[in-house]
Amino acid sequence: MNSKWFSRKLLLTVFAVAIVAGSDLMGLGLSDDSLNAVVTLVISAVGAQGLVDVSEAIRSGRKLADAVEDVKEQADV
Repeated sequence: MNSKWFSRKLLLTVFAVAIVAGSDLMGLGLSDDSLNAVVTLVISAVGAQGLVDVSEAIRSGRKLADAVEDVKEQADV
């Protein structure tokens, strides 16, 4: 499975869409409160994973900036 195309965020979103669509189209009989709970849970999980991704990108950027500074200092010596 290629993680570029099958991220946790994508899989959770597809799961939520399938549950809501299944409830509407196939008459699964889920109440509005149950659907709202599923959607809220998925949105929270996707948002949390997005924050993790952003923090990892920031850390990577800091590491890169530190490495560039080290190279600049070595070049100045």
